[in-house]
Amino acid sequence: MKRRMFRIVSVAALAATCASAFSYKPLYEDIDNLPLEDNRLAWNVWVPGESDDGDAWDPLFHDSVHYWNAEIPYFDLSAVTRDSEDCTRRSSGSASARNQINTVTWRETNCGGGSMAQAAGWALTFLGGSGDARVIDEGDIFFNEMFEHAEGGAEQMVFDETSFYSVALHEIGHNLGLGHGYIDAAVMAYGPTHKWRKRLSPDDICGVAVISGNREYCPVALGEAVASNGAAIQAHFSGYASADAGATAREALRPWQEFNIYTTVLIDPAHRGQPGQLHVIAETEDGRYFARNAEGEWHPWAGGELPAATPPGNLEHAMELIILGRNGITRGQPVFDPAHGYQLYREALTGIRLGLEGVNLKFWVAYSSEAEPDLLIYGSEPIRVAWTLE
Repeated sequence: MKRRMFRIVSVAALAATCASAFSYKPLYEDIDNLPLEDNRLAWNVWVPGESDDGDAWDPLFHDSVHYWNAEIPYFDLSAVTRDSEDCTRRSSGSASARNQINTVTWRETNCGGGSMAQAAGWALTFLGGSGDARVIDEGDIFFNEMFEHAEGGAEQMVFDETSFYSVALHEIGHNLGLGHGYIDAAVMAYGPTHKWRKRLSPDDICGVAVISGNREYCPVALGEAVASNGAAIQAHFSGYASADAGATAREALRPWQEFNIYTTVLIDPAHRGQPGQLHVIAETEDGRYFARNAEGEWHPWAGGELPAATPPGNLEHAMELIILGRNGITRGQPVFDPAHGYQLYREALTGIRLGLEGVNLKFWVAYSSEAEPDLLIYGSEPIRVAWTLE
């Protein structure tokens, strides 16, 4: 029986404007545990040519596939070079943008007819299945050699070895079910073309693991989700501290390092769309607690009602928050601080600036729904952070 196609999602990658999100966003926000068909995806690649510096595009794409495959071992990803690009072929012989072949090519328009004038790359991801089954059963990727900047319309070559590899990593992420994100160092970040990333962040890896039903492979998971009434729960909590805008996860920070602490919560399907909020509590070594409000302020908490750490609104499929810090690194000029003997960046948020030298903290993350105000859903493990010289 032929599989029915349920949905098509098109995503332009790395254009000249930013999307407003903090972390990975699943492409399919109404579907959980969405795997690849047979856990495999093999791309047929036709990206001939090379950069001005002699970097051949074809092996770079193969390298990007090998890197993703090494990071998500529960999937079998591969690529095969072929000698033509084809948007119309499908197994039945009829013409269609969806040809049941995972295509990787150069194109000025994608196979769906969409213009790529303001995109360095584009991914078309096809969702199929039968009955209640849902799988990603085809993914196409297109590269555009000439990028037209939205501000002035001027075209320029955007690809060298680093940028092509980075865009390839990004588009593969879309074919695996990820949407755009805003953690600055993540491959799935959506932003200006100077933000080329050659390594997957913990957020990228966790995103694919969670939405594909392989949550045990999320490197920054905050334990099992727990409901205060003991009910079974399908939520998922992740989070980590980083000294490089999200590129790597850290538990130990130097006091002078600028840092961010991120969390992402995938809400249980029963609570999505309901009015609700995230909550964050910081626990000190001596057993004191501080709760964060939606303005980012911290106040002592001795039990009772928790303040909301997010503005009023509905619980989305994915809820994200920068617990402390800010996204991106903007330092300005360092200034010598005689009290500590360090060159400090006055614009940076550091442990020294917050008086956290020698401090160990645990950050607990939870959410609640206004429909069930006495029910609290939380991660069973905290984000652990220490500001230390050791």
